[in-house]
Amino acid sequence: MPRWWPCLSVFGPVVLLLGACSGADPVAGEPEPPEPSAATDGGTAGKTGSADAAPTATPDAGGDASPPEPTSQAPCDAGQCWQASSLSGLCGSSTVSEDFGSGKYNVHQYALALPAGVMVDLKLEASAGAWNPALIVNGADGTTLFDGAQPAVGKDPQITALSSGKGQSVAHVQLTAKAGAVVSVFVTDWYIVDGGFTPSMPSDASYSLTTKVDCEPPGPGTLLSPPNFDGDDVVNGYFLLPDSVPSGLYTHKADGCSRGTKLLIDSIYTVATHWKPLYPSLSPLSVMDMNEGPCSTVDHATHDDGTHVDIVAGCATDISCANKAPKLALAKLFVDTGVAWGILNNDVAVQSEVNAYFAQKTTYAPWKGTFMRSVTGHVKHFHVRVKRPNGSCD
Repeated sequence: MPRWWPCLSVFGPVVLLLGACSGADPVAGEPEPPEPSAATDGGTAGKTGSADAAPTATPDAGGDASPPEPTSQAPCDAGQCWQASSLSGLCGSSTVSEDFGSGKYNVHQYALALPAGVMVDLKLEASAGAWNPALIVNGADGTTLFDGAQPAVGKDPQITALSSGKGQSVAHVQLTAKAGAVVSVFVTDWYIVDGGFTPSMPSDASYSLTTKVDCEPPGPGTLLSPPNFDGDDVVNGYFLLPDSVPSGLYTHKADGCSRGTKLLIDSIYTVATHWKPLYPSLSPLSVMDMNEGPCSTVDHATHDDGTHVDIVAGCATDISCANKAPKLALAKLFVDTGVAWGILNNDVAVQSEVNAYFAQKTTYAPWKGTFMRSVTGHVKHFHVRVKRPNGSCD
């Protein structure tokens, strides 16, 4: 089997700080990616070696030569390209583990949102299989910013190459954007790159892709706002939840059922952004009814004031699933927003732990006295309610 070298190609969110209560109320492309594979100890990942230094221009007798430009790369034009989910652009560290086990693809493409003025460390490491990882980064317009070995000079974002992955098991770059940007990152094998993206990838190849964003993670009560939110798109006093940017965080129903308060929209976006790197196999979140509109499939007794939303996330919201860890994680992310008022879901196996977490993290009374509780019909989804726009719960 021929060896391959992975390759990365690259394509920022807005942060808002927001930051009491009792009351009563009636009551989606590409095929699903394979489950993340664990790194294999003692695997046959590519041979290790010293990190490659980034190429530099060499002066000649006539003066300084122009710095070399990266080779233009369009991996998805010639290759079998899987459109993977977005990488986390949030402060802190996040790792995605994947493989080429399906045998269908020789390139994996990720979107990465780069925060303005913040260094993002991106490391691709082969965890199994005999291949050499290659990272390629392209801009949103398709321009190659890093061809796996040579970064573009004088471009934004600025890219520093720490290791190319050639003859090694690690490809490693650092990116800093003066202005927020979204790049495309391509993961492949150097054998694939050198073959014009036509060879096949070994099906036993697996990897970890780690992003480290050099800033402090947002704490509870810090909300993120969709970068494409339109404050002028208001119907009956409610704003529209825009399409996911970057893609892969959430899906939503038609516009008529996807409106709510700005606080609800920011809560959904914040949770979806944090949820993606935690459980990529259960992403994107499916945002069902927010307000009750012509696309609603049920006659809600609530969903009439812009503070309610129904969320579906597979086993994270389905009470029949034996693994309760995803459900606990999702519920706690809503608590961490600092504005969630209550969750309806009938899984009694997790309610006590979620309610204890709410009591520990907040100082306001939950909706109808219990943050997470059972109500008939809430067996496959979370019904989430947030505070009113003025911060009250009444």
